[in-house]
Order: sequence, then structure tokens, then C-alpha cells
Amino acid sequence: MLLSLIWHIPVRAGLLFVSLDTFFASLGLIAYLMLLATLAHPAIAAIFAIIFNAALFYDGQLWAQATIRSGNSYWVLRALERLFHYLYLVLPMIHPFSKKTEGIYASLRIMHGEWRYLLYSLGYALTLSAFCYFLALFALQRKKHI
Repeated sequence: MLLSLIWHIPVRAGLLFVSLDTFFASLGLIAYLMLLATLAHPAIAAIFAIIFNAALFYDGQLWAQATIRSGNSYWVLRALERLFHYLYLVLPMIHPFSKKTEGIYASLRIMHGEWRYLLYSLGYALTLSAFCYFLALFALQRKKHI
């Protein structure tokens, strides 16, 4: 972006938005990985974070709901749907406002009122980072490493 500004090439404001939003998402992801690496070996933590993410359990919840609506309302499916729902709520999201900002990512055009989602993403990343930090600190104290 800096070179584009130096060479007087027009840059869309959406590019700045996407860059900052991705940076804020990486802050939250680093905090989450720090917590997992405190609890387990870093390689296992990274694999856990890649495989077991919030989107996986959201899709599992949608699958269970669709199966229940189709007529298979066994108690196991209802329990599985609740389990997927609670796991989806517990695990952190990488891009918490992706439904609201997907148009910006596609077109790099941003409207005046959409800048607030960048502030919301920063707040989410900082809150997640603080939560993961304190939880990791608590885990280290319980292990007598501090």
C-alpha cells in the first residue's frame, strides 16, 4: 500500500480494511494458539486448532438440525446437536464478523458505517487475547511453573 501511495496509484480503502481485519484476526489466533501450546505440545495444539475450529462445529450443528427436521429425531441426534452448539459457542472464531464484511473482502469497497466492524474485530481480538492470557497463566500456576 505504501508503494502504491508513493507511486500515486489509487488504492481502495477496502484494502486497508481487509489488512487490518486480517491482522486483528491473527492476534486472536495467536492468543488462542498460545493458550493451547500452554496446555499441550505446540504441534498438537496447532493440529487441534486447525481441525477443531468453530466452523466445524457450526456445520455439525446445521447437519444435526437438518437431520432432526427430516424426521430422524432420535435422542442421540438431539444430544449431538446440543453438543455441537455448545462447542461452537466455546471455541473462538477467527473472523467474528465475516458475514457482515464478506462484501468488503470481495469488492474492496467499504461504506461509511462498515468501519465499525473493524473496531468490533479489534475489541473481540483483545478480549480473546486477555481471556487466553489469563487462562494460560492460571494453567501455568496450577502446573507449578510459576
